[in-house]
Amino acid sequence: MDVFYYWKNIDQDIKEGRIGWFQSGKEELNKLKARHPNYLWVFKTPPGRKGNLQLFARLAWTDGATTSGAKLRPAGESNIFYDPTNPKSVWYTESDADSAVTEITEWARPHLPQAFTSNFQGKNGQWAIERPQCLELEKIAAKFSSVPFPTGQ
Repeated sequence: MDVFYYWKNIDQDIKEGRIGWFQSGKEELNKLKARHPNYLWVFKTPPGRKGNLQLFARLAWTDGATTSGAKLRPAGESNIFYDPTNPKSVWYTESDADSAVTEITEWARPHLPQAFTSNFQGKNGQWAIERPQCLELEKIAAKFSSVPFPTGQ
């Protein structure tokens, strides 16, 4: 099992050094954590393409902070941690092509319909991806060039 994560503020978070963790509601995080995910698959709506998704990265999930500066969240919120230096944590460099956005969107719509109808807001920006869907996503992602996460920022 892996996790779909909608990273709304990619550019701002990177610019401000918020790397290695995402904010999550405690209840949602506990549900995901209990299933021992392998990866976070990071998505966002590409500019000018409302209703579509772009795959930005695959990040190795960890149960604790691997970077300094992870911020503690207010009561009721938690952090999802990932290891940005893990060799399997990558940025996808060709995922902004029209064909790539179309293919990712067509993969996601039937698997994550509630995420789309809620515009990926709050808890609808993070979902478990079951193994059969992970295999489909891995097959699509294999078509894209990738670079190690730290160098792609």
